[in-house]
Amino acid sequence: MITRRITFFVGEEGLPAWRLNRLKTLAGHFRSVTVFVNLSQRNFANAEQPMHILSLSALPGDLCQLQIEGNDAELASMVLTDFIDENAALVSGGKSSTPITASDYQSLPFDCVIHRLLNTELDKHGMLAQFSLMVAKHESCDQETLFDALYKRESVSSTCMGYGIALPHVITPEVNHAHLMIATTDAPLNWASQRGDVSCVIGLMLPTPPVREHIVAFSGFSQQLLEEDFCAYLTENNSADILELLILNALNVPFR
Repeated sequence: MITRRITFFVGEEGLPAWRLNRLKTLAGHFRSVTVFVNLSQRNFANAEQPMHILSLSALPGDLCQLQIEGNDAELASMVLTDFIDENAALVSGGKSSTPITASDYQSLPFDCVIHRLLNTELDKHGMLAQFSLMVAKHESCDQETLFDALYKRESVSSTCMGYGIALPHVITPEVNHAHLMIATTDAPLNWASQRGDVSCVIGLMLPTPPVREHIVAFSGFSQQLLEEDFCAYLTENNSADILELLILNALNVPFR
């Protein structure tokens, strides 16, 4: 089954009924199911139910997706991408594979260094070591000390959150900045947890003493990772650019 996603921000005018009725009409032309997903508020409705979408209370600036699945999803996505481009702030969609810069669309109210580790074949030990190495190079500090801190945290209890996500994290005086690692795996990775394997690893290192904004953003984010639907949005979006945008958007929830 073909699946396509169109990612966009709701514009300043919101989503008036006439636009949603137009979306319903366009989606109805294709042998595909189109679902409107509000990623910021984590709710969804079928595009053929405009009144249901209205009830989602999508606000200007909300990050949303049209998720299209069916035999002609590719054709539907091309048409609906044009519609979204005219009526919202399009991020990506259709057949476009043009990379985006997530920070151009979403920024955090504090400095955060983002590291990417994509489609890796590393095991858990190797991934923690690589995260430590990337941070150590940026901070000019000792990699082994950072790795030992991460490993010690894992020995207390696995940082697997369930639903395919792991959140290795540590607060340490070795770093001066917040560091976020976004890692995806080639195959499900054993994270030594009864909650199952993971396919997305979000690493976190914060400086000591912790900054209030860091704690507010990342503690709220960890709570969101307890929600199955939110985790599914992360694991099902194959684009690293969109994945980073989803994470930045979620970290911003407490500051809206």
